[in-house]
Amino acid sequence: MRQSYKNHLMKRKDLTVVSFKLLEDKKINHIYFRFKEKILPFIGKEKFAIAVSGGSDSLALSALAKLYSLENDNDFVALIIDHKLRKESANEAKQTYKNLAQNKIKAKILTYQGEKFSSNIQKKARDLRYDLFEKYCTKNKIKFLILAHHQDDLIENFYIRLIRGSGIKGLTSLQNIFEYNKHFYLLRPLLNFNKEELLIVTKKSYSSWIEDPSNNNDKFLRVRIRKMQSKLQKEGFDPKRIIKTIENLNTAKDSLDFYIIKSEKKYLNFYKEGYATLKSSLFNNEAQEVIFRVVIKAIHFVSGDYYPPRSDSLKKLIKNLSSKSFKSSTLGGCLIEKNKNIISIFREDRNIAVETLNKNKQRKNWDDRFLVYKNLNIQQKFVVKKLGNNGIEYLKKNKFNDHGTKIPTHAKITLPSFWNNKGELLFVPFLNFKNRKYNIKNDSFAASYLRFI
Repeated sequence: MRQSYKNHLMKRKDLTVVSFKLLEDKKINHIYFRFKEKILPFIGKEKFAIAVSGGSDSLALSALAKLYSLENDNDFVALIIDHKLRKESANEAKQTYKNLAQNKIKAKILTYQGEKFSSNIQKKARDLRYDLFEKYCTKNKIKFLILAHHQDDLIENFYIRLIRGSGIKGLTSLQNIFEYNKHFYLLRPLLNFNKEELLIVTKKSYSSWIEDPSNNNDKFLRVRIRKMQSKLQKEGFDPKRIIKTIENLNTAKDSLDFYIIKSEKKYLNFYKEGYATLKSSLFNNEAQEVIFRVVIKAIHFVSGDYYPPRSDSLKKLIKNLSSKSFKSSTLGGCLIEKNKNIISIFREDRNIAVETLNKNKQRKNWDDRFLVYKNLNIQQKFVVKKLGNNGIEYLKKNKFNDHGTKIPTHAKITLPSFWNNKGELLFVPFLNFKNRKYNIKNDSFAASYLRFI
């Protein structure tokens, strides 16, 4: 380590005893500089967040992130999820918070307030985590969230996707950087680190950590694969060879991505009102895998879901879309319609969020699609919900003509609209509707599609 770097850190008032010990350890220094090389090009001196479960991997990440913030003067926060799935989760979140505080790491516990789920628990819990992370980061203008996925996770994920019959995209699904949406990115700088390396950092930084009991529960496929690793290695499935295979697949994926981007520009159109259109000629002119990826992109854009629908469902949809008799279908929270040579993808008119804005100059993530704003300096409550058929009828009764907007009806129905506590429609941003009964200025309310911000 260069002396100038060490001297810089020694002057920091928030340099803890733990951080000092890490600086003095040559092995950990080597790990830190590898970590730094992975995040510096993206984060620089920007503020960022890290996801901390309280386990040994994420605590290692917190220690490395602390060193980075000390060297580069970054503001960062550790986000802890209390998912309420187990009775111990609240105490575990509090203990993790205390562990981080000892190393002078700012932390925030995000608590899930919804209903408990009884099926597909791991997927739903994962979706819940990312939803809470994204909402917090959006609210606090944090562009990057760093995750603690490491080499062992990469290999486990490869085996899981292989069992499911995934293609190139699935087999390489854990990427160093992933665009969650246009303003929020997930970083995985530890994919080249094995668990043993991270454990060295953790043991030097913390006296204890949380052991999630689900990590030893054989009912989960990931756990069963983890326990099989030693047997697989004996049969020649060496981790280094698996990593080499993943690297080769990533090279192939990069080549495929070139043609996917080219096809997106040619056949796919996105609209700020939250819908998309596809030219049906895509299905006659491009390779099957390219078609598959372009359709996924369209559905992801409209639905906002982090993960796409299952491969089998998508392939069935694509087969139907190629048919002359196809009219409409639903998939992944989207309504897909075909009219002559144009395929339109809309947000399905169900399970759409209702949000309350009751603070001065407030903004919220609405339906994971739009960022909605209340710019009024009054404490009155306003509700943001889909325009819906009731809203369409309200516009008709008020003799409002929106023909100039040329927005399809299915897109209109799922647009955000602002209502007062009397049930009166006040404002519809994308239709330029303002209730004449009230003195509503153009900037009183607003909405922006998240993937266009």
